[in-house]
Amino acid sequence: MSADRRQALRAAGAAALAAAGVGCSAPPAQAPGTAALADGDANAQADTAAGFRLAGDFEPARAVWLGYDQGHVAFTAALATALQPHVDLRFLVAEPAHADAVQALLRRAAVDLRRVQVDVDRQALYFVRDAAVFTRGPASQRGLVDFRWSHYGLAAWCTRRYAGDAASAAACTAAADGANRDELDRSMARLAGARPYRSSLFMEGGGIENNGAGVLLVSEALAQQRNPGVPRAQLQAAFEALPGVKKLIWLADGLASDPHLRSTITGNYVAWGTGGHTDEFVRFADARTVLLAWPDDVDVAAHPVARLNRQRMQRNFEILAAATDAGPNGGQPFRIIKLPVPRAVERRIFLSAAADDRFSAEWTADFFPPGERRREGQPVVQVASSSYLNFVVANGVVLVPGYEAHGTPRAVEQRLRGQLQQAFPGRQIVFVDALGANWVGGGPHCATLNEPAV
Repeated sequence: MSADRRQALRAAGAAALAAAGVGCSAPPAQAPGTAALADGDANAQADTAAGFRLAGDFEPARAVWLGYDQGHVAFTAALATALQPHVDLRFLVAEPAHADAVQALLRRAAVDLRRVQVDVDRQALYFVRDAAVFTRGPASQRGLVDFRWSHYGLAAWCTRRYAGDAASAAACTAAADGANRDELDRSMARLAGARPYRSSLFMEGGGIENNGAGVLLVSEALAQQRNPGVPRAQLQAAFEALPGVKKLIWLADGLASDPHLRSTITGNYVAWGTGGHTDEFVRFADARTVLLAWPDDVDVAAHPVARLNRQRMQRNFEILAAATDAGPNGGQPFRIIKLPVPRAVERRIFLSAAADDRFSAEWTADFFPPGERRREGQPVVQVASSSYLNFVVANGVVLVPGYEAHGTPRAVEQRLRGQLQQAFPGRQIVFVDALGANWVGGGPHCATLNEPAV
């Protein structure tokens, strides 16, 4: 389990700390709330954005960045082994000891260390995708979007968790690492020699999807959750001010199986997710081809979470089908390909007051809002935040989460392979087991970051 996602739930004992009068570090400065976004996204940084554009994942990559976490060692080794034949690797780790561990891990995996660079930054997080978004600029320049960091909207989650208990909500929010992580993307810009563009938006890199040609896809529910109290028009202006963005398409919501941090999906089904990152449900294969998560009919008929996913994706499909790209004369319609959703992977968990929040399989009734009336000893069913859309494209390879070993029929993944080969012609399709990352809302795309070639 990732230390970074784990830290987001450190607040398991926050109420007790508050009652004991134990202080925590202050919440991030200017934490998202009712205040408007900072002025100047559209104007003050025009010179920074001029000539730059968000790079599509399907474009040539100079390197792929990865992180390190002791709980994801085997997963990291699998990613590195599959990626390196196609692209150089760049690790960003939090401690010098982690740099040594990465090199030892890669030696055991027979990865060529001559094509690996390791940098140390105390702010580093395992799911490196969420730290930054790279851009391409003129004259062989690279840029990087510097979003504000809210620890996956922890403050909003804490407010919901401790409804009516302001002191406990504040103590829970104090577990956010915004003060430590808000500089991470700027540090990455320095390491990459990239020109930073500072946005006033609270957002993660996995929460937006772009086609490299001016179109940006954003879940409205996610954007509003990360920036509570900010009017939609102001959010839209801030997104449209990002380098090279010509058109913003608001999608309704993400997968139900990707809720906000530890949350109830429906009934007794719970999950640990991001709250609707686009890399779980919608991706571009090229500038005009959109891949959309689409649960199979048999799963929709059999499982309530699959039914919710279908309802949400149906709405997103309608939006995309009515949209066009950013081309001249109103643009052209998108080619939409519906990719299957893995069959639900579940495990039964008993809520316990002694739950250790370092482990994704341990939950307490305290994680849920009072109105849900959860009680200690109650069984719940955790659903993994699994998705085939959380793939990595890196030059000649598409690295895809695989679920045949976890209950998805082989025929489904054979069909998926064919669809991906058509969407990404000439690229090798490689499956990797990502279930460990799924339990904490992550996957291959979350754990990697493409640095574009220029």
